[in-house]
Amino acid sequence: MRAFFRSVAAMIVMSGLAGCTSISYYAQSLKGHVEIMAARQDVGELIDDPSTPGTLRARMASASAIRQFAIDELALPDNNSYRSYVNVGRDAVTWAIFAAPEFSLTPRTWCFPVFGCVPYRGYFSKRSAIEIAVELQRQGLEVYVTGITAYSTLGWSSDPLLSTMLSQDETYLAG
Repeated sequence: MRAFFRSVAAMIVMSGLAGCTSISYYAQSLKGHVEIMAARQDVGELIDDPSTPGTLRARMASASAIRQFAIDELALPDNNSYRSYVNVGRDAVTWAIFAAPEFSLTPRTWCFPVFGCVPYRGYFSKRSAIEIAVELQRQGLEVYVTGITAYSTLGWSSDPLLSTMLSQDETYLAG
């Protein structure tokens, strides 16, 4: 684990020096990710635990059945994703900022080492997202900030089910 953090720290420093994105942005991203990963609880154990609220138990059982269908019928990988659960304690796991010049459909993009360029920027703090959105507006951009209910490491680690993912209907959950 220590080697992982050293390599991430090196990537943050190199990226910051390259001017892609600020070190503080990477730091908040890493902190938010580590907090989520550290809070994971085993879904099977929570389903079996009589102290787990019935509604939550039913939603996790449904998520487990959907996951098994994806493995059996859709040939999706049988890995460790969605075998754990995290209650994030809020309505969104992250907040995304989208921005574009006024009257333009061309989005502002942000570039990241390894992941490439994307038309949004994510924050684990709503307050931080709004502060950046205000700054982008001052630069003359049209800005939209929205809460995001799902979170993925894009295969870099085992993604957990999140309380925010279980708050919608089964169709949303399956997606």
